[in-house]
Amino acid sequence: MQNDIQWVLNCPNLFTPEIARLKISPIQLADATRFLEEHRNSMQVGRYFEQLVRAILEADPFYEVIEQGLQIHADGRTVGELDFVVRDHDGKLTHCETAIKYYLYYPHTNGTGSNFIGPNPADTFESKTNHLLTHQLPLSKRHYPTVDRRTTFVEGIIFYPANFEAAHQTPTHLAEDHLRGAWLHARDAMGLIDFVDDHFCICQKPHWLAPPSDEAMYMDPVTSVHSLTEHFRVGNHPLMLSRLRYREGRWEEQERLFIVPDHWPNLISP
Repeated sequence: MQNDIQWVLNCPNLFTPEIARLKISPIQLADATRFLEEHRNSMQVGRYFEQLVRAILEADPFYEVIEQGLQIHADGRTVGELDFVVRDHDGKLTHCETAIKYYLYYPHTNGTGSNFIGPNPADTFESKTNHLLTHQLPLSKRHYPTVDRRTTFVEGIIFYPANFEAAHQTPTHLAEDHLRGAWLHARDAMGLIDFVDDHFCICQKPHWLAPPSDEAMYMDPVTSVHSLTEHFRVGNHPLMLSRLRYREGRWEEQERLFIVPDHWPNLISP
């Protein structure tokens, strides 16, 4: 858990500076880890990330958490939820929306209108950004008017096709220094055998953040390919892998990989 907290603290923002990011003060990792151990209650990656952010906020002496997961109701129905409302030392209230996102760069024309597509193709970088800016953040303007400022805490990884140099054009709000990984279809997993100096580890949900540290789960390339082949023979959900290399007495992550079923994204071009 502490590795995941450290990963969140070190991860660059997924958005450009025009979309404000909540500033975090230096914290004691032990305090955040202790809070997370006492309150963690989800195996979903998104909810786990939200719990990590909560643990960080609890350990940050600058903030007091006022609301988390506050449902907003209007006309007898739920119209949204505020992830966090925090009060700072100056008494100012900040509404913060959080998310951990993983998008795959798909260079071909497709029915989404985007080249940055989630494992679920209905989710794209542009649709998430638009929903954040036009719905999630404005909710507090209408329904929590005492909020003084609105910010985000959105992190993640953009995966590019293996051996792909660069996207021709990136979305308006995608930060240039975003974390990068590589994606491939299951049919191409045999290529992992070429990494003879490395081991691989399947990242288990919800730990899709820091590199996996349990060396007992590390596999040599041949075993990794066999495991992936068997997985996609009987199932269709994608897998995240860490490619690691042993050097100077410890394992270091070389690359994060995302493996999708052969039919992904299964979209019809317009």
